Amino acid sequence: MAKSSRRRAAALGRLAAVAAALLAFGVGAARAVAEWVTLTDAGGLPWGSDQRPARMQRTPRGLHLPDSRFAGRDQTDRPDDFEDLDAPPGERRFLRYVDGALVDAWLLRQGPVDPTPFQVAGTEAFRGPTLGLNEDGWFEVGDAVGWELGGRTAVHWRSRATPAQVLAVRAVPSGRYTAGRPKVLADDGPDATANGRISGPLKGVVKGVEHRVNGCFNNTDKPVGATVSLAWDKLGRLSRVKVHADQAVYDVERCVAGVLIGLPGVPDGSGSFELFRMR
Repeated sequence: MAKSSRRRAAALGRLAAVAAALLAFGVGAARAVAEWVTLTDAGGLPWGSDQRPARMQRTPRGLHLPDSRFAGRDQTDRPDDFEDLDAPPGERRFLRYVDGALVDAWLLRQGPVDPTPFQVAGTEAFRGPTLGLNEDGWFEVGDAVGWELGGRTAVHWRSRATPAQVLAVRAVPSGRYTAGRPKVLADDGPDATANGRISGPLKGVVKGVEHRVNGCFNNTDKPVGATVSLAWDKLGRLSRVKVHADQAVYDVERCVAGVLIGLPGVPDGSGSFELFRMR
């Protein structure tokens, strides 16, 4: 009788384990299909559709999202970028139309985003830290994974500075426009073509890589002065970068972040340094 009871208890234990696994799978699947952007659509609007959300506004010009670069047929060519105004609290939703057709979408949430369907269906294309959100002059550094999905790509990006996560799903351009895909920050940068001077509280942080920090300003056509502000997360990893220069410098935040990405900083610390260099 005791042996029979043990067998029955063991069988019940196995059934409970199976039920728990099925429940966990069901919850995970429900969470995956519940995301606003999917393999086939964004908010119920199929890729290629000319339909638009009921309530929307133009995406703010100063907002930068991961994997959002666009290059059209000429410098004046622009997509139609919109924000869906019916997003729930803590979430923002963006759509891009080219020639009237829905091609790309971004889900921005102050909390976890589930990329499981894209991870399962796609082939991993890259993994590593990239620049992401920018709304106030600070570019946030985040950890990203990108997938190829045949006719589409997907990127899941997690900020180091805030709870924000982004899921970007884009068409693979076919001649009408090109897409500047995220560049993994890989501790690189050009050597300087002119001498420069670095000063300020964080001068010691860039010691040994000054020539490459200077190199980020190679494309200026006259002497340049700039203040570079940095912040680190609780692990001492670079989490935010801001560059205020006295002239426009192309892609300078991405360059500076690439030079500094492998250098440790003060956990939860921040500060700045000044740079001046001749042409």
